[in-house]
Amino acid sequence: MKMQILLLLLGCPQSTGFQKPDSATTTDDSGWISTTPTDDTADTDGDLDGDGYTEEEGDCDDNDVHASPARDEDDRDGIDNDCDGKVDEAWAGVTVVHYDGDGANLLTIDSIGEEADRLPVNGKECYPIWLDRYGDDWLVNSGYAMVTLVDGETGACTDIGDFSDAEVYPYGVYGIVTGADGAAYATTLDKLYRVDPDGTITEVATWPCDLMDPAGHELAAYSMALDPLTGDIGLFGYFGGFATWSPTEGVTMHATEDLANPTVYTWSGAHRDGGGWFSPGVTADGYAVLRFDLGSASWVESEAWEDEDWAPFMLALDSDEGDFYVTATAGWYATIWRIVGGSGYAADLYITSGAEPENFYGIVSEYTYGG
Repeated sequence: MKMQILLLLLGCPQSTGFQKPDSATTTDDSGWISTTPTDDTADTDGDLDGDGYTEEEGDCDDNDVHASPARDEDDRDGIDNDCDGKVDEAWAGVTVVHYDGDGANLLTIDSIGEEADRLPVNGKECYPIWLDRYGDDWLVNSGYAMVTLVDGETGACTDIGDFSDAEVYPYGVYGIVTGADGAAYATTLDKLYRVDPDGTITEVATWPCDLMDPAGHELAAYSMALDPLTGDIGLFGYFGGFATWSPTEGVTMHATEDLANPTVYTWSGAHRDGGGWFSPGVTADGYAVLRFDLGSASWVESEAWEDEDWAPFMLALDSDEGDFYVTATAGWYATIWRIVGGSGYAADLYITSGAEPENFYGIVSEYTYGG
């Protein structure tokens, strides 16, 4: 069973520091404000560097005031300042699966919306949909039937996971992601598989998924994303469900799907480094970027926009600034929209000429490292 989507055409303020009441402030050479409690009776054992965060609250180095979840990244000091798992990173644009009259390309767009690179995908049977990094190469879902590696230099395709047997994999294959262990993972709506380069496919998790039986159904995992800090993989259900999988805990079902009366449709998923699962989708109020709230076990609106002439499809994040990038297609035009986090402002980062039919699908953020 294959799902087809017909699409219509379709910064965050810089942090100034964390300051607690009843504390003294100091400023380092970068202008960053740090705090030291002035109450002699205060228990500071849980916040060793006095930056307002403990290890349990996400401080990745509680002996260094230059590292905490509230800081911005300095791309020259060799420190994970913002505790997102990346060191000295700076957002540099996106790479997107792009189809034109000549076939598939991996198109890289820089931070100001200019084409920076175009890698033709070589292989007449290779049809990339979802996209993720795989070392220096690329991991793609090819035509809902294969998990495929695309050589980062030549664009040559190598199939490593064959999901084309409908008797074994009745739903085909959908979302793909590179795990924290460097292995490829893929979802078939009802199961999670590890796919090794030698072609070995290993089932690692399963859950109730039956599109013909609403009473017995829980999740149709359509897309995936990785939390690089914990190694958890987010499983985004097409009908609004959400689960996470970890190598130690297995599957945790956070929200099941009501096939008889779905209130949310989520089309892809992404994780913001440092915290948060996001998806572009549609609710009763229209299109939006949604965030999964673990406390209420529900999707809540993160970003919305007034222009309803385009519908978002696949999502990438600038994890440093909190901006969102979504692909969309209408007629002969394909676009990458930038949604400035917290503003409701949306505009084209990049749009095709419309001279011929073109389409965008999977999208990932690019970063440079070390200034």
